[in-house]
Parts: sequence; structure tokens; C-alpha cells
Amino acid sequence: MARSRYIVGIDLGTTNCAVAFVDTKGKARPSAAIQPFPVPQLVAPGETSPRPMLPSFLYLPAGPELPPGASVLPWDEGASRIVGEFARSQGARVPARLVASAKSWLCHAGVDREAAILPWGSPEDVPRLSPVDASAALLAHIRDAWNHKIARGDDALKLEAQEIVLTVPASFDEAARELTVEAAKRAGLAHLTLLEEPQAAFYCWIVTHQSGWQKQVKAGELILVFDIGGGTTDFSLITVNETPTGPGFRRVAVGDHLLLGGDNIDLALAHLVEGKLGGPRLDAEQWSALRYSCRSAKEQLLSSGGPDRVPVTIPGRGSRVIGGSLKSELLRDEVRSVAIDGFFPSVDRTTEPDRSARAGFQEFGLPYVSDPAIPKHLAAFLRRHRGEAILPEGHLPDADSRPARPDAILFNGGALTPQVVRDRIVSVVTSWFPDEPDGAYAPRVLSNDSLDLAVAQGAAYYGVVRRGGGIRIGGGTARSFYIGLQAQDDGAAPSWLCTVPRDAQEGDEFHIEDRNFELLVDRPVLFPLASSSVRPQDKPGDLVPGDPNSILDLPPLASVMRVGRKAKSERVPVSLAALVTEIGTLELWCQSRTDDRRWKLQIQFRNPAASGNAPAADLDTDTEQDILEQSLVDAAVSAVRLAFETPDPQAEHGAARLVKRLEEVLDLSRDDWPPSALRALWEPLRDHAADRKRSPRHEQRWLNLAGYCLRPGTGYPLDPVRIKALWPTFHQGVTHAKDVQCWVEWWVLWRRVAAGLNRAHHDEIYRRLAPFLLPGKGGAGPASKKLNRPKPESHEIAEMWRCAAALERLEPSLKVGLGDVLAKVVGRPHAPRSALWSLGRLGARMPLYGPANTAVSKDVAERWASSLLAVDPSSDRERDDLIFALSQIARVSRDRARDLDDPFRSQVLARLSSLGADDEETVAPVREFHELRSRAQGVALGDALPVGLRLVGEEGSTID
Repeated sequence: MARSRYIVGIDLGTTNCAVAFVDTKGKARPSAAIQPFPVPQLVAPGETSPRPMLPSFLYLPAGPELPPGASVLPWDEGASRIVGEFARSQGARVPARLVASAKSWLCHAGVDREAAILPWGSPEDVPRLSPVDASAALLAHIRDAWNHKIARGDDALKLEAQEIVLTVPASFDEAARELTVEAAKRAGLAHLTLLEEPQAAFYCWIVTHQSGWQKQVKAGELILVFDIGGGTTDFSLITVNETPTGPGFRRVAVGDHLLLGGDNIDLALAHLVEGKLGGPRLDAEQWSALRYSCRSAKEQLLSSGGPDRVPVTIPGRGSRVIGGSLKSELLRDEVRSVAIDGFFPSVDRTTEPDRSARAGFQEFGLPYVSDPAIPKHLAAFLRRHRGEAILPEGHLPDADSRPARPDAILFNGGALTPQVVRDRIVSVVTSWFPDEPDGAYAPRVLSNDSLDLAVAQGAAYYGVVRRGGGIRIGGGTARSFYIGLQAQDDGAAPSWLCTVPRDAQEGDEFHIEDRNFELLVDRPVLFPLASSSVRPQDKPGDLVPGDPNSILDLPPLASVMRVGRKAKSERVPVSLAALVTEIGTLELWCQSRTDDRRWKLQIQFRNPAASGNAPAADLDTDTEQDILEQSLVDAAVSAVRLAFETPDPQAEHGAARLVKRLEEVLDLSRDDWPPSALRALWEPLRDHAADRKRSPRHEQRWLNLAGYCLRPGTGYPLDPVRIKALWPTFHQGVTHAKDVQCWVEWWVLWRRVAAGLNRAHHDEIYRRLAPFLLPGKGGAGPASKKLNRPKPESHEIAEMWRCAAALERLEPSLKVGLGDVLAKVVGRPHAPRSALWSLGRLGARMPLYGPANTAVSKDVAERWASSLLAVDPSSDRERDDLIFALSQIARVSRDRARDLDDPFRSQVLARLSSLGADDEETVAPVREFHELRSRAQGVALGDALPVGLRLVGEEGSTID
């Protein structure tokens, strides 16, 4: 790309976006050349005006609520969305149509971030956007505003043709970075570099103080960049060092991702006001309106010279108004108590953040951190990076308690605008270092002209630095990366090979030539991955022993290196290379030493919810893993092969008694077979898939054992490869289509492995099931004829329903159709047991493995629960199924958009009590939030998980 005239910095914020630029045609100093770009936007119906920032809000109008022309923009007369200031004000009145905090949703691994899910919890008639598309819409508005104001028809000056530096939180993981880049691409912004927000803020400080910053900091000092925005909290440490050309800077540490910011304070204040109202719990729409009102009140009450009290009003609900507006107020002392004492309390420097329970507010649907006390997270960060500090003269290192001591603090982010907040932080940090040998301590406070615009201005300056001007902050990647290597000696601990050092710059490529590797091609292989933010000494090619205190395991990379259809498995001598891309992500390459073949190890950092095909379960590293003696496993594998090679299923070693034979060989009942043995048994099943055609009994056993060995379809190394090998079986269908039991085992198989299947798989299974389960979908008769099979009998229909209910990645609308049928069945005499269990799974508030956005709406769940409340169980087993269904549908998720209203949940609690439900296991999670426990998990799956595997819940929390 030819150098563009403009360098543009964009701060894509949770609450506000800001833009700054440098016109390289001029010859002014960088500080003088950096200019803000006031973004034209709608500020009232049909009224466009530039504003210093673009509020990160999108409003989706509908019908006659706004006058004609209300959304017209100078560059788009047909605009259907409203972005910015007017979107924020109109959304406060009609919050169900407001998309907010898209950036926080962009890093929420518990939802499908590319699915249309925002506004979260809005009515079904409201159009929706994905977090990626919402972010793209904000960037598209900035693009169009720039092109209207600056480019004025000159293609060379359009924003798409400029060099853009887009900022992200320092703690954004690779998945969130990738999605941010994707949002920019959808807005047409391809010439892109990512920059971490704390670094951008520090670049702004450098450029605005370039004539005198040497007087404010000196070599050897440590600077803390303390960044709190609307949705995230970031900590970074930067050192001042001497270089051949004079003092310089180096970023030495970055904190973990904390979904904690100004939004959380707004939520806490909303809880306070809701309690003062004294009425019933507000619904999702009223709650959103209250949050926005509390945000405005907070800003006024914490400002210097602000009022002592501010009224808080919750407006009526548009066309569905039942009564008048609700009114309350917030007092200055109340806001200070919640915001200052709750989020910035005075704590000891040894205090750990509370990670024992999900104490954070969840009503917005986002997985905020458990402990809102930000100083606790800061103390933990400084302790973790105490090795970066230069101790005062005469001070002896205290490895147990002394954190790194920042000599100066640079504040950034809108949440830190109130002076009282910054003063509290300085006071807390000062208290951590009493009686210092180098004299009384207090960190100096560095300042930027604007906490809101600093990131955009620093990003623009960084673009200048990239072209060779200005002062560059040393330090690139915040972490070093490693690949796990198998130990040569049995019993020896595996080691980690450093592939990318910490502080690598974008564009850096590392070749490890002095170590010999062999790559197994055309066979599934596993690459353990890890990272570290505290090992700056490791270099590419270094072998490092495992250390859980300094090296963090990442999800392993499972892959098959292909060499062509006709090639056979082989071991290829390779060298290893790694590349840090321009957007700060990592690529790994294997280069053959004997020819020009190369294989890219595609690292998938995204969570399963996004692709629908990532782990929903994990090996429980806290539980001792059973690894059977290999000769036993080999004997069991041989028994499987022999069973399917034997034509007569009733023979001594035939398929009919295979499970009993395996229990004898392994000397364990099948419920106790460990995951390692179960997955080993899949290998002969895969190889003998064609032998299921020998007889119906062979096919029954193959389907049953395949599902049992692969359940739940995820969680063990190389499971994605196994599921990929299994899936063609679905298209092949049942071979012995006249055999009813084969069909029963068929549906059991797909239910068992559903967690390992992606959304497309779930949709395909649903399309096969729908004609049998739903009226008006063709009917069981035509569907059976098409598949050349008999009409399903009752026990197969039951398994069909169980399979359908296990497809958690289905669109909610499809689940509604299934559940409505079941809701009519459950109250009938002699209703099948499967109806209650299936309705509970379909209406669950907390999916076992699926993304949260696939849960059916609260209104639908309450409708189904009403049907369940009318059921009078005729047996103990039916009573247990009814308890399960009610507890799943009424369970507290702490997401106000999903949870049943309090009065209705009280009815469910009363019914559960009358049914004799277990209080701790079943009733307590309906009364208040609890993680799913193992017993409920087993009932919900229909099969207990293999020993040592555990499911990971929708928001990344563990089900134990």
C-alpha cells in the first residue's frame, strides 16, 4: 500500500468512540499535527452536528415512533439505523431497541459473537445485530462521516484508503482481536494496525509532553498505566530505560482480561435504586432504562461541584405502557458509597480478588468478574510482576508480599474522569508502601489533556512512529508462546519449547533451525500450547520445564497435516517457524527439511460458542486421571476389532456380548472406563465402521458403543478430529433401516455426542427429526417412506425427542416449535417420560454447553413452566422428571433477560417443595444463582460424563 496522506487513530470504545488524525502533508511537529476529528452524528431527529466523541450506541427504530426523516444523514437519506448521541438519548426512552456495549459482547465467549443477538433480551419483533456487525456499524458511521467531511468525493482521501490504527484493550485475547479486525473489514477498513489502549494513552502523553517529559520521569522508573473504560479494566507497566540515543520506554507487563468497568458501577447503582422503589423486580426493558438513567446520575454526582441529588426516572414502555413512569433519586453520598467504597475500596496489598463465587452483576447478560474491587486486581497484578520493579536502595526483596512499586501513574478511560476516583487510587497505592527506605512514597500522577480523547490521539501518533518519527515504546507481544514436547524418557516431565519471545514486534518472524523435529502427517496430531507473561528471558528454541506459576496452558491445537489424497502417513523432518502478524496474532509453520512443503498450524483461539465446534468440556486437572495399563487397553481394542470381524454376532467373541467382554478385559464396569480408554476404543470402531453392515446386531452395537465412547463429543484431546471422522455416518444413515432398535441407537448416538457438533450439524439433525416430531412438517409416514423405514414406535419417538432436546445450538425459534408440542403433551394421562425431560432441556435457563443466545425467551419459558405446574405425577419416576424440568426452566442464571419473574418463580419454588424436591441440589439453584453440579449435569445429559471430564458452562465457568 502506498503511504496515505492521513494517519487515523480510532478508539473503538465500549461507551464512546473517538477519532484523531495526522495530515502528513504538513510539516508541523507530531503534537501540533495531531487533530481531533469531531464526528458528525444525529443529535436530535433529523439534526446532524459534529461531536468530539461518537457514543457507542445504535438505535434500531421501527414504525411511527419517530417523525419522518428522523434518521436522515447528510450522506444517507435512507439510513435505517441511528448511531451516536441521538441513539443514546432515544434508547434511554425505548431501551429494547438500543444496542450498547458491543465491545464487551465482542469478547464474551459464552455467546455466538457472530450471531444476531443484540439488543440482548429484546422482544422478538426487534431487529438484531451480532456484536461483530454492531462494531462494524460504528466503524462504518465513522467511515461515512469522514468521507463526507474530509474526502469530499476524492477516493484517495477516503477513510478506506488511509492508514488506520485501531485500538483494543491490552487484555483482549486473540479471539477478540480477530473479531475486531473482522468488524473493521466489514466496514471496509482493511489497512489496519491494532494498538493496545494503554500504550495508545501513553503515546499521547509522550507526544503532548515531548518538550519536557524527561523532567517528569527518569531512567529506572516504573510507570503504571491504569485504564478503566465502560466495559474493561487494563493494567500495563512501562519502564523508563536508557538507550544509545537517550531515555526511552519499554512495556514490560500487561494484565489479564477484566470485564469490569463503568458499566458495572451503573449496574450496582441500578440495584440500589431498584431496592428503593420497593416494588416487584423490574423487567428487562425497565432495567435497561434504569441503568442508563443511573449512568447519567453517576456522572453528575461524582463531578466536581455537582449536585447533592439527581432524580432517576424509568419511563413507560412505549405502546405497552401499563402504568406511569417510576421515579426515585440518587444522592451524592449513595453514589460515593457504591462507586468509591464498592469498586475502589482501601485494601491491603496482599489481598487476593475473590474468585470463589460469581458475585458480579449478571443482569446485562455479560460475564463480569466476580470481585468488583479493582484495587484487589491491581495488587495481584503488581505482585505477579514484582520482578519488573527496581527496588529502592537498601531494600531487601520480599518475594512473598512486596508488589512492584510504580513510580508514576497515568490514568486513562472515562470511568476515571471523577477526580475523587483518581485520588482514591493514588491513596490506596501509596498505602501499600509505607516506611520506604528511600523516603516517603507517593506515586506521581501523569496527565493527558483528555481522558476521553487520549487513546485516539495516541493511536494517531503511533502511526507517525511506525513511519519512523517520534519515540517508540519498546516491547511487542505481551506474552511469550510455547509448544509442548513429548519427553524422550518414560516418566520424565514434558517440556515447553519457546517459539515466540515476550516483547516480539508485529511482523517479527522466528525460525528454530538448531532443533530437529519430526511431523506426523496424514494422522491426527496434538500440539500442546502455552503462554507466559512473566518469562521475558526465554528465547525461541529454549526448552523450558513446566511451571504452573509462570506458564499458562492454552487450549491444545489438534490438527491433521495433509499431504494429498494418495499419500500415506509418514514422518517428515521439519523445522519450526513462528510469525507475529501485523494485527498482533500468532502463526506457526512447519517447514520440511527435505523439500518445499510447508504446513500452517492454524491456531483457533475462538471459543466453541462462536464456531459451535470448540470444547464444551475439559479434562479435570484437579482430579486424578485414570490411565489404564496399556496391555489392557490393547486387549480391549483387539476385542472390538474381533467382534466386528466375526460374522456371527452371537458368537463367543461376537458383537452381541462385546460390552460384557470389554468389562472383563478392562476389569472395570463400563461406567468406570476412563476417557483415555474410551477414546482408544473409538479407533477400532472407526476402522470397522463398514462392518456394521454385517447384521442389525452389528449395527446396533456399533452405534451404541460409538456414542458411548465419544460422549459428550468434546473435552478430550483430538475430539474434534474424532467427531469429524464420525459425522459422515450421519449422511450414510442407518444401514438396516427396517430394524427399529438400530434407529433407537441411531438417535442415542447423536444425542450423546451433540456437545461436540457445531450449529450446522445440529440444524441438519433437526431437519431429519422435524417431520416425525412436529405437525405440518410432512408427517412421520412420508418421512418414514422417504427413508425406507417403518414408522417409528413409541420408544424410538422418545429417543427422537431426547436427541432434539440435546441440540442446544439450535435457533430459539426452532426450540419454541418443539417445546410448544411437548407443553401440550406433558399434562395428558400416561404422557411419555421423555416429554418432561425434553421440555426441561429445551427451556433450560443455563445451557450445558451451548451459547447463551440460544436459550428460549423468558416469556416462552414461563408458558412452558405453566404447563408443568399443572402436571400431577402418577409415579416417583414421573415426579423426578417433573422436578428436573421445572428446576431447569426456573433456574436462576442472573441474566434478567432470561430469568423468570420473581412472582412466577415463587410458584415454581412452592411446587418443587410440594413435590419433595431436594433443597440443596434442586431448589436452591431456583432460589438463587448456583453453578450446575454433577448430579444435575448427569441427568441433563442423559448419560453421566466419563470419569475425569467436566463440562464448561456457557460463560466459561466450570460445572463440577
